[in-house]
Amino acid sequence: MTVSAGQGRGAGGAPAALILALAAGLVGYLVATRWLGDDRGPVERTFQVMNTQARLVIPSGTGQASASRLADMAEAAIRDVDRLMGPFGEESDIRRLNDAKAGEWVEVSPLTWTVVMDALRWHRLSDGAFDPTIGPLKRLFTFDGQELTEWPDEKTLEDARAMVGADNLLFEREGMRLSWKRSGMRLDLGAIAKGFSADQAVDVLLREGVRSALVEVGGEIRTIGMKAGDRPWRTGVRDPRGERVLSISEMADGAVATSGDYESYFMFKGKRYQHIIDPRAGSPITGGAASVTVRHPDSCMAADALATTLVVLGPEEGGRFLKDQALGLFVDGVEAEMYMADAESVVRKYVFTVDGDGGYSIREEAVGAAAEVPADE
Repeated sequence: MTVSAGQGRGAGGAPAALILALAAGLVGYLVATRWLGDDRGPVERTFQVMNTQARLVIPSGTGQASASRLADMAEAAIRDVDRLMGPFGEESDIRRLNDAKAGEWVEVSPLTWTVVMDALRWHRLSDGAFDPTIGPLKRLFTFDGQELTEWPDEKTLEDARAMVGADNLLFEREGMRLSWKRSGMRLDLGAIAKGFSADQAVDVLLREGVRSALVEVGGEIRTIGMKAGDRPWRTGVRDPRGERVLSISEMADGAVATSGDYESYFMFKGKRYQHIIDPRAGSPITGGAASVTVRHPDSCMAADALATTLVVLGPEEGGRFLKDQALGLFVDGVEAEMYMADAESVVRKYVFTVDGDGGYSIREEAVGAAAEVPADE
């Protein structure tokens, strides 16, 4: 998990990466302004959405709107994504598509279209490591942190695997329409939609002139500027096998997302299987990357998708993917931390970096003692 003030995140499950925003420095100011009845700010708000918790921190209002009003607008943007892209709900584009038969065209909203097209791009560029159609496989397992009593039989697995493959999702740009090549397939945007919703909230705030804010949705974070007192926001990565914080970084404008087997996993015959499915193998991942945290300069959706992709690919394939896309997907630079773990403890750490000039590096680091959280945080 990351620490600041969740295919990637299973719908209906706990977030794969709980990113706690380290913004406790706002507390004194929060108390003072609320005591004085000043609605200009700051505002700190948490709410449930997308089967997870979201958090907004807005230190002050703008000339156009109070901090409370800005929080309302940001929350509405996040809820719009949930309304359109959740697996259920009368207005859900995804529900309507998943209920459709093969060859039946479903017109979707511009927001849903944007996310689906980006998901298909990630599928193509990752050679199938990222696949938004893994729903039929995920439904065979319960990722509740308990022991799985019985593994699905091979025929059940093969039937589900036959229903996975983003190449079977047809699209028509004119009219923003989607259709399946075969009935029974399911679209799952859990590995990308939360990051997109954070981006949407930030876009709303930027249009209103906000210069400082933090938006977190189920562990995916976007920040604007510096926090109160002109200090950077701090985010940390939580140990996937414990409560300690493994690393802390500072950021102003940017995005952070984490994928891993923090809460959503099951045990089977002594092995820990996480909720992220390897679409190529057609089964939950075990024995690979336990946690990946991605820091991106301006897109939480990209950070979200990349974190899941790197969990699937692991250090060797993941490193090649980052290097190959240094002048493509990651032309503006990106950094990723990957923690490898056994059933009981983290054993290795890899840090991947793509700079803004297309340079790529990877280094392996020892996993030491817990990172020290600054006293004022």
